[in-house]
Amino acid sequence: MKKILLVSYYWDQKNSIGRQRWYNLVNELIKEKVKVYVFTASNKNEVVEKGQLVIIRKKIFDINSIFSNLFSSKYSRGVIDSSESLLNKFFSWIRVNFFFPDSRVFWSLSSHSFLVNFIRERNISTIITSSPPHSMHCLGKKLKDSLDIKWISDFRDPYTNWDIFLNMKPSFFAKKIHKKIEKNFLNNSDKVLVTSYALRDEYLKNIDKNKIIFLRNGSSLTTKRSITNEKFIISYFGLINKFRDPIIFLKTLDELLSENDKMSSKLELRLYGHIQDSTINYIENYLINKKNVKIFGNIDVEKVNEKIFESSILLLLLNNTKIQNTIPYKIYDYLVSEKQIITLGDYVNVDVDNLLKKYKRRNRVAYNDKESIRNYITQSFRDFNNNNLKNISLDYSEIKFSKLKDILFEII
Repeated sequence: MKKILLVSYYWDQKNSIGRQRWYNLVNELIKEKVKVYVFTASNKNEVVEKGQLVIIRKKIFDINSIFSNLFSSKYSRGVIDSSESLLNKFFSWIRVNFFFPDSRVFWSLSSHSFLVNFIRERNISTIITSSPPHSMHCLGKKLKDSLDIKWISDFRDPYTNWDIFLNMKPSFFAKKIHKKIEKNFLNNSDKVLVTSYALRDEYLKNIDKNKIIFLRNGSSLTTKRSITNEKFIISYFGLINKFRDPIIFLKTLDELLSENDKMSSKLELRLYGHIQDSTINYIENYLINKKNVKIFGNIDVEKVNEKIFESSILLLLLNNTKIQNTIPYKIYDYLVSEKQIITLGDYVNVDVDNLLKKYKRRNRVAYNDKESIRNYITQSFRDFNNNNLKNISLDYSEIKFSKLKDILFEII
Protein backbone atom coordinates (compact mmCIF):
# COMPACT_ATOMS: atom_id res chain seq x y z
CA MET A 1 0.00 0.00 0.00
CA LYS A 2 1.31 3.43 -0.97
CA LYS A 3 1.70 5.79 1.99
CA ILE A 4 2.18 9.56 1.78
CA LEU A 5 2.50 12.34 4.33
CA LEU A 6 0.92 15.70 3.50
CA VAL A 7 1.95 18.81 5.45
CA SER A 8 -1.00 21.21 5.22
CA TYR A 9 -1.06 24.06 7.73
CA TYR A 10 -4.73 24.98 7.20
CA TRP A 11 -6.25 21.49 7.15
CA ASP A 12 -8.46 22.03 10.23
CA GLN A 13 -9.80 25.35 8.94
CA LYS A 14 -12.79 23.92 7.10
CA ASN A 15 -13.72 27.06 5.17
CA SER A 16 -10.17 28.04 4.24
CA ILE A 17 -9.15 28.08 0.57
CA GLY A 18 -5.79 26.83 1.87
CA ARG A 19 -7.52 23.56 2.76
CA GLN A 20 -9.80 22.99 -0.23
CA ARG A 21 -7.22 21.95 -2.84
CA TRP A 22 -5.75 19.14 -0.77
CA TYR A 23 -8.95 18.13 0.95
CA ASN A 24 -10.37 17.24 -2.47
CA LEU A 25 -7.17 15.65 -3.77
CA VAL A 26 -6.76 13.55 -0.62
CA ASN A 27 -10.33 12.27 -0.90
CA GLU A 28 -9.60 11.16 -4.46
CA LEU A 29 -6.29 9.50 -3.51
CA ILE A 30 -8.00 7.51 -0.78
CA LYS A 31 -10.33 6.05 -3.42
CA GLU A 32 -7.18 4.77 -5.16
CA LYS A 33 -6.15 2.90 -2.00
CA VAL A 34 -3.44 5.39 -1.03
CA LYS A 35 -3.03 5.82 2.72
CA VAL A 36 -2.71 9.53 3.48
CA TYR A 37 -1.26 11.00 6.68
CA VAL A 38 -2.04 14.71 7.09
CA PHE A 39 0.13 16.74 9.45
CA THR A 40 -1.46 20.04 10.47
CA ALA A 41 -1.41 22.84 13.04
CA SER A 42 -3.87 22.61 15.89
CA ASN A 43 -4.59 23.69 19.44
CA LYS A 44 -4.11 20.12 20.65
CA ASN A 45 -1.90 17.08 20.10
CA GLU A 46 -3.57 13.98 18.72
CA VAL A 47 -3.49 11.33 16.02
CA VAL A 48 -6.89 10.39 14.58
CA GLU A 49 -7.07 7.40 12.24
CA LYS A 50 -10.10 6.83 10.03
CA GLY A 51 -9.38 4.05 7.56
CA GLN A 52 -7.13 5.33 4.79
CA LEU A 53 -6.90 8.84 6.32
CA VAL A 54 -4.82 9.70 9.38
CA ILE A 55 -4.87 13.23 10.80
CA ILE A 56 -1.85 14.22 12.92
CA ARG A 57 -2.53 17.37 14.91
CA LYS A 58 0.42 19.00 16.61
CA LYS A 59 0.12 21.86 19.06
CA ILE A 60 3.17 24.05 18.60
CA PHE A 61 3.84 27.67 19.48
CA ASP A 62 2.99 29.97 16.56
CA ILE A 63 4.32 33.51 16.87
CA ASN A 64 2.07 34.63 14.02
CA SER A 65 -1.01 34.40 16.26
CA ILE A 66 0.56 36.95 18.64
CA PHE A 67 1.17 39.41 15.81
CA SER A 68 -2.31 38.92 14.37
CA ASN A 69 -4.01 39.50 17.72
CA LEU A 70 -1.76 42.40 18.66
CA PHE A 71 -2.34 44.31 15.43
CA SER A 72 -5.84 42.97 14.62
CA SER A 73 -4.47 42.03 11.20
CA LYS A 74 -6.43 40.07 8.58
CA TYR A 75 -3.33 39.61 6.42
CA SER A 76 -3.27 35.86 6.93
CA ARG A 77 -6.69 35.71 5.26
CA GLY A 78 -5.58 37.91 2.37
CA VAL A 79 -7.75 40.86 3.41
CA ILE A 80 -5.34 43.63 2.50
CA ASP A 81 -7.59 46.65 2.85
CA SER A 82 -7.33 49.61 0.49
CA SER A 83 -7.43 51.83 3.59
CA GLU A 84 -5.09 49.69 5.69
CA SER A 85 -3.74 51.35 8.83
CA LEU A 86 -0.10 52.34 9.25
CA LEU A 87 0.14 49.95 12.19
CA ASN A 88 -0.91 46.98 10.09
CA LYS A 89 1.45 48.05 7.31
CA PHE A 90 4.26 48.10 9.88
CA PHE A 91 3.25 44.66 11.12
CA SER A 92 3.36 43.31 7.57
CA TRP A 93 6.76 44.89 6.98
CA ILE A 94 8.10 43.21 10.13
CA ARG A 95 6.83 39.84 8.98
CA VAL A 96 8.40 39.96 5.53
CA ASN A 97 11.73 41.49 6.57
CA PHE A 98 12.49 39.52 9.75
CA PHE A 99 10.87 36.10 9.25
CA PHE A 100 12.12 33.77 6.53
CA PRO A 101 10.16 32.43 4.72
CA ASP A 102 7.32 33.57 7.04
CA SER A 103 6.30 33.72 10.68
CA ARG A 104 5.11 30.07 10.73
CA VAL A 105 8.71 28.88 10.36
CA PHE A 106 8.96 28.11 14.10
CA TRP A 107 5.90 25.85 13.96
CA SER A 108 7.29 24.14 10.90
CA LEU A 109 10.84 23.44 12.03
CA SER A 110 9.92 22.42 15.58
CA SER A 111 7.92 19.56 14.05
CA HIS A 112 10.97 17.94 12.46
CA SER A 113 12.08 15.47 15.13
CA PHE A 114 8.53 14.27 15.76
CA LEU A 115 7.94 13.62 12.06
CA VAL A 116 11.27 11.85 11.51
CA ASN A 117 10.24 9.20 14.05
CA PHE A 118 6.67 9.06 12.79
CA ILE A 119 7.71 8.57 9.14
CA ARG A 120 10.11 5.78 10.11
CA GLU A 121 7.53 4.03 12.28
CA ARG A 122 4.83 4.14 9.58
CA ASN A 123 7.17 3.41 6.66
CA ILE A 124 5.99 6.44 4.68
CA SER A 125 7.64 6.79 1.27
CA THR A 126 6.60 10.27 0.04
CA ILE A 127 6.03 13.66 1.66
CA ILE A 128 4.14 16.59 0.15
CA THR A 129 4.42 20.10 1.57
CA SER A 130 1.78 22.61 0.51
CA SER A 131 2.25 26.37 0.71
CA PRO A 132 1.58 29.10 1.66
CA PRO A 133 2.74 29.33 4.41
CA HIS A 134 5.96 28.73 2.49
CA SER A 135 7.74 27.67 5.68
CA MET A 136 6.06 24.28 5.20
CA HIS A 137 8.75 23.66 2.57
CA CYS A 138 11.45 24.26 5.20
CA LEU A 139 10.10 21.20 6.96
CA GLY A 140 10.02 19.25 3.71
CA LYS A 141 13.64 20.12 2.95
CA LYS A 142 14.78 19.17 6.44
CA LEU A 143 12.91 15.85 6.34
CA LYS A 144 14.38 15.02 2.95
CA ASP A 145 17.90 15.71 4.27
CA SER A 146 17.29 13.50 7.31
CA LEU A 147 15.49 10.60 5.64
CA ASP A 148 16.39 10.78 1.96
CA ILE A 149 12.67 10.56 1.29
CA LYS A 150 10.80 11.60 -1.88
CA TRP A 151 9.68 15.22 -1.47
CA ILE A 152 7.03 16.99 -3.54
CA SER A 153 6.67 20.74 -2.91
CA ASP A 154 3.30 22.21 -3.84
CA PHE A 155 3.15 25.93 -4.61
CA ARG A 156 -0.59 26.54 -4.65
CA ASP A 157 0.38 30.23 -4.63
CA PRO A 158 3.63 31.88 -5.77
CA TYR A 159 6.34 32.87 -3.31
CA THR A 160 8.62 35.81 -4.14
CA ASN A 161 6.80 37.00 -7.26
CA TRP A 162 3.42 37.27 -5.54
CA ASP A 163 1.50 40.53 -5.22
CA ILE A 164 0.61 39.81 -1.57
CA PHE A 165 4.28 39.20 -0.71
CA LEU A 166 5.47 42.33 -2.56
CA ASN A 167 2.75 44.46 -0.97
CA MET A 168 4.38 43.75 2.40
CA LYS A 169 7.39 45.82 1.23
CA PRO A 170 10.38 43.50 1.56
CA SER A 171 13.69 45.34 1.52
CA PHE A 172 16.31 44.72 -1.16
CA PHE A 173 18.24 42.43 1.18
CA ALA A 174 15.10 40.62 2.39
CA LYS A 175 14.11 39.94 -1.23
CA LYS A 176 17.52 38.39 -1.89
CA ILE A 177 17.17 36.12 1.14
CA HIS A 178 13.63 35.08 0.18
CA LYS A 179 14.69 34.38 -3.41
CA LYS A 180 17.58 32.24 -2.21
CA ILE A 181 15.21 30.25 0.00
CA GLU A 182 12.72 29.83 -2.86
CA LYS A 183 15.47 28.59 -5.19
CA ASN A 184 16.61 26.15 -2.50
CA PHE A 185 13.10 24.69 -2.31
CA LEU A 186 12.84 24.36 -6.09
CA ASN A 187 16.26 22.77 -6.53
CA ASN A 188 15.91 20.23 -3.71
CA SER A 189 12.36 19.05 -4.32
CA ASP A 190 11.97 15.86 -6.33
CA LYS A 191 8.88 17.35 -7.95
CA VAL A 192 7.38 20.86 -7.84
CA LEU A 193 3.64 21.36 -8.28
CA VAL A 194 2.18 24.67 -9.51
CA THR A 195 -1.41 25.74 -10.12
CA SER A 196 -0.92 27.99 -13.17
CA TYR A 197 0.99 27.83 -16.43
CA ALA A 198 2.26 31.35 -15.74
CA LEU A 199 4.00 30.25 -12.53
CA ARG A 200 5.31 27.14 -14.26
CA ASP A 201 6.97 29.34 -16.88
CA GLU A 202 8.54 31.47 -14.11
CA TYR A 203 9.97 28.45 -12.32
CA LEU A 204 11.30 26.88 -15.52
CA LYS A 205 14.02 29.54 -15.36
CA ASN A 206 15.36 27.78 -12.25
CA ILE A 207 14.58 24.08 -12.64
CA ASP A 208 14.35 21.39 -15.29
CA LYS A 209 11.02 21.05 -17.09
CA ASN A 210 10.74 17.39 -16.07
CA LYS A 211 10.71 18.36 -12.41
CA ILE A 212 7.82 20.84 -12.54
CA ILE A 213 4.24 19.61 -12.79
CA PHE A 214 1.17 21.68 -13.62
CA LEU A 215 -1.58 20.48 -11.28
CA ARG A 216 -4.35 23.03 -11.40
CA ASN A 217 -6.94 23.58 -8.72
CA GLY A 218 -10.25 22.07 -9.69
CA SER A 219 -13.84 21.47 -8.74
CA SER A 220 -15.69 18.71 -6.93
CA LEU A 221 -19.01 20.31 -7.84
CA THR A 222 -21.70 17.99 -9.15
CA THR A 223 -23.68 19.67 -11.89
CA LYS A 224 -27.37 19.88 -11.18
CA ARG A 225 -30.33 21.89 -12.30
CA SER A 226 -30.31 25.53 -11.32
CA ILE A 227 -32.64 26.50 -8.54
CA THR A 228 -35.57 28.54 -9.88
CA ASN A 229 -35.57 31.96 -8.26
CA GLU A 230 -37.77 34.99 -8.76
CA LYS A 231 -34.80 37.22 -8.03
CA PHE A 232 -32.03 38.00 -10.51
CA ILE A 233 -29.05 37.13 -8.33
CA ILE A 234 -25.44 38.14 -9.01
CA SER A 235 -23.17 36.27 -6.61
CA TYR A 236 -19.52 36.72 -5.71
CA PHE A 237 -17.51 34.21 -3.65
CA GLY A 238 -14.04 35.06 -2.36
CA LEU A 239 -11.90 37.94 -1.17
CA ILE A 240 -12.61 41.60 -1.77
CA ASN A 241 -9.42 43.45 -0.93
CA LYS A 242 -6.93 46.01 -2.15
CA PHE A 243 -6.22 43.96 -5.28
CA ARG A 244 -9.85 43.13 -6.02
CA ASP A 245 -11.78 46.33 -5.41
CA PRO A 246 -15.00 46.39 -7.50
CA ILE A 247 -15.99 49.99 -6.72
CA ILE A 248 -16.75 50.86 -10.38
CA PHE A 249 -18.87 47.74 -10.66
CA LEU A 250 -20.80 48.79 -7.55
CA LYS A 251 -21.26 52.34 -8.84
CA THR A 252 -22.45 51.12 -12.22
CA LEU A 253 -24.87 48.66 -10.67
CA ASP A 254 -26.22 51.38 -8.39
CA GLU A 255 -26.86 53.64 -11.40
CA LEU A 256 -28.69 50.88 -13.26
CA LEU A 257 -30.88 50.16 -10.27
CA SER A 258 -31.79 53.84 -9.96
CA GLU A 259 -32.71 53.98 -13.66
CA ASN A 260 -34.70 50.76 -13.87
CA ASP A 261 -37.51 50.10 -11.38
CA LYS A 262 -38.04 46.56 -12.63
CA MET A 263 -34.39 45.75 -12.15
CA SER A 264 -34.45 47.37 -8.72
CA SER A 265 -37.33 45.14 -7.64
CA LYS A 266 -35.67 41.92 -8.82
CA LEU A 267 -31.88 42.26 -8.73
CA GLU A 268 -29.81 41.20 -5.75
CA LEU A 269 -26.02 41.30 -5.42
CA ARG A 270 -24.78 38.74 -2.91
CA LEU A 271 -21.25 38.92 -1.53
CA TYR A 272 -19.78 35.87 0.20
CA GLY A 273 -16.32 35.76 1.76
CA HIS A 274 -13.88 38.07 3.53
CA ILE A 275 -14.55 41.67 2.48
CA GLN A 276 -12.34 44.67 3.25
CA ASP A 277 -13.81 47.30 5.57
CA SER A 278 -13.52 50.09 3.00
CA THR A 279 -15.83 48.23 0.59
CA ILE A 280 -18.38 47.56 3.32
CA ASN A 281 -18.27 51.23 4.33
CA TYR A 282 -18.77 52.30 0.71
CA ILE A 283 -21.82 50.08 0.32
CA GLU A 284 -23.35 51.25 3.58
CA ASN A 285 -22.66 54.98 3.18
CA TYR A 286 -22.62 55.76 -0.53
CA LEU A 287 -24.87 53.36 -2.42
CA ILE A 288 -28.38 54.66 -3.03
CA ASN A 289 -29.68 51.12 -3.57
CA LYS A 290 -27.79 49.39 -0.80
CA LYS A 291 -30.91 47.33 -0.04
CA ASN A 292 -30.08 45.35 -3.19
CA VAL A 293 -26.66 44.33 -1.85
CA LYS A 294 -26.50 41.49 0.66
CA ILE A 295 -23.25 40.86 2.55
CA PHE A 296 -23.03 37.34 3.97
CA GLY A 297 -19.34 37.11 4.83
CA ASN A 298 -17.71 33.68 4.97
CA ILE A 299 -20.11 30.73 4.87
CA ASP A 300 -19.59 27.01 5.37
CA VAL A 301 -18.04 25.38 2.34
CA GLU A 302 -20.94 22.91 2.16
CA LYS A 303 -23.33 25.79 1.56
CA VAL A 304 -21.27 27.48 -1.16
CA ASN A 305 -22.33 25.06 -3.90
CA GLU A 306 -25.98 25.56 -3.06
CA LYS A 307 -25.57 29.34 -3.23
CA ILE A 308 -23.80 29.05 -6.60
CA PHE A 309 -26.77 27.17 -8.03
CA GLU A 310 -29.18 29.75 -6.62
CA SER A 311 -27.38 32.45 -8.62
CA SER A 312 -28.39 33.83 -12.01
CA ILE A 313 -24.86 34.93 -12.96
CA LEU A 314 -21.53 34.86 -11.15
CA LEU A 315 -18.98 37.63 -10.56
CA LEU A 316 -15.27 36.79 -10.77
CA LEU A 317 -12.62 39.30 -9.64
CA LEU A 318 -8.97 38.95 -10.73
CA ASN A 319 -6.16 40.58 -8.79
CA ASN A 320 -5.78 43.97 -10.46
CA THR A 321 -1.98 43.97 -10.63
CA LYS A 322 0.55 43.41 -13.40
CA ILE A 323 1.57 40.11 -11.82
CA GLN A 324 -0.86 37.55 -13.23
CA ASN A 325 0.51 34.18 -12.13
CA THR A 326 -2.47 33.01 -10.08
CA ILE A 327 -5.96 31.74 -10.90
CA PRO A 328 -8.91 32.41 -8.56
CA TYR A 329 -9.81 29.14 -6.88
CA LYS A 330 -13.55 29.56 -7.44
CA ILE A 331 -13.30 29.82 -11.23
CA TYR A 332 -13.45 26.03 -11.50
CA ASP A 333 -16.66 25.74 -9.48
CA TYR A 334 -18.05 28.68 -11.47
CA LEU A 335 -17.34 26.90 -14.75
CA VAL A 336 -18.62 23.48 -13.68
CA SER A 337 -21.85 25.08 -12.39
CA GLU A 338 -22.56 26.00 -16.05
CA LYS A 339 -23.43 29.56 -15.01
CA GLN A 340 -22.62 32.69 -16.99
CA ILE A 341 -19.66 34.64 -15.54
CA ILE A 342 -18.74 38.32 -15.57
CA THR A 343 -14.97 38.52 -15.05
CA LEU A 344 -13.26 41.76 -14.03
CA GLY A 345 -9.53 42.30 -14.54
CA ASP A 346 -7.39 44.91 -16.29
CA TYR A 347 -4.38 42.74 -17.12
CA VAL A 348 -3.98 39.74 -19.37
CA ASN A 349 -4.17 36.54 -17.35
CA VAL A 350 -3.34 33.83 -19.87
CA ASP A 351 -4.60 30.99 -17.67
CA VAL A 352 -7.95 32.62 -16.88
CA ASP A 353 -8.47 33.98 -20.39
CA ASN A 354 -7.88 30.52 -21.86
CA LEU A 355 -10.34 28.92 -19.44
CA LEU A 356 -13.00 31.50 -20.28
CA LYS A 357 -12.45 30.90 -23.99
CA LYS A 358 -12.34 27.11 -23.76
CA TYR A 359 -15.55 26.91 -21.74
CA LYS A 360 -17.37 29.52 -23.82
CA ARG A 361 -17.71 32.29 -21.26
CA ARG A 362 -17.55 35.97 -22.13
CA ASN A 363 -14.23 37.76 -22.24
CA ARG A 364 -12.67 39.53 -19.29
CA VAL A 365 -13.82 43.14 -18.69
CA ALA A 366 -11.64 45.95 -17.31
CA TYR A 367 -12.52 47.08 -13.78
CA ASN A 368 -13.28 50.66 -14.94
CA ASP A 369 -15.10 49.73 -18.19
CA LYS A 370 -18.50 51.06 -17.13
CA GLU A 371 -20.07 50.62 -20.55
CA SER A 372 -19.20 46.92 -20.81
CA ILE A 373 -20.33 46.30 -17.24
CA ARG A 374 -23.63 48.09 -17.92
CA ASN A 375 -24.18 46.15 -21.13
CA TYR A 376 -23.39 42.82 -19.50
CA ILE A 377 -25.78 43.32 -16.56
CA THR A 378 -28.51 44.83 -18.74
CA GLN A 379 -28.37 42.00 -21.30
CA SER A 380 -28.20 39.30 -18.63
CA PHE A 381 -31.18 40.80 -16.82
CA ARG A 382 -33.12 41.00 -20.08
CA ASP A 383 -32.34 37.34 -20.79
CA PHE A 384 -33.43 36.46 -17.26
CA ASN A 385 -36.78 38.22 -17.68
CA ASN A 386 -37.34 36.51 -21.03
CA ASN A 387 -36.47 33.13 -19.54
CA ASN A 388 -33.54 33.02 -21.94
CA LEU A 389 -30.56 33.04 -19.54
CA LYS A 390 -29.04 29.74 -20.59
CA ASN A 391 -26.58 27.54 -18.76
CA ILE A 392 -23.52 26.39 -20.68
CA SER A 393 -23.56 22.61 -20.77
CA LEU A 394 -20.12 21.24 -21.76
CA ASP A 395 -17.67 18.51 -20.79
CA TYR A 396 -15.97 19.80 -17.63
CA SER A 397 -14.25 16.54 -16.66
CA GLU A 398 -10.72 17.94 -17.21
CA ILE A 399 -11.12 20.46 -14.38
CA LYS A 400 -12.66 18.11 -11.84
CA PHE A 401 -10.60 16.70 -8.98
CA SER A 402 -11.76 13.19 -9.93
CA LYS A 403 -9.66 13.58 -13.09
CA LEU A 404 -6.87 15.77 -11.72
CA LYS A 405 -5.95 13.16 -9.14
CA ASP A 406 -4.56 10.99 -11.96
CA ILE A 407 -1.66 13.44 -12.38
CA LEU A 408 -0.84 13.27 -8.69
CA PHE A 409 -1.29 9.52 -8.48
CA GLU A 410 1.23 9.05 -11.28
CA ILE A 411 4.01 11.09 -9.65
CA ILE A 412 3.66 9.59 -6.15
